[in-house]
Amino acid sequence: MIKTKLDKLMEQPLTEMQKKFGQLHVDAIYGNKHLSNTECAIQAGYAPESAYQRAYELLSPKFCPHVLKYIG
Repeated sequence: MIKTKLDKLMEQPLTEMQKKFGQLHVDAIYGNKHLSNTECAIQAGYAPESAYQRAYELLSPKFCPHVLKYIG
């Protein structure tokens, strides 16, 4: 069986920052915290200058399907 790029991305282990972002994102949606996606990325440890872009990538099935799976 040939693995697609998506299959390879799904098999990647999550980094600690990706896990932290996922937890903060869920808390922002379902919990008491009211954070934007960018604020979640900054609090997870991503640089403020690129946090908007990192949040976009982390929530994109094209770039980080394994993160979306974790959030789900």
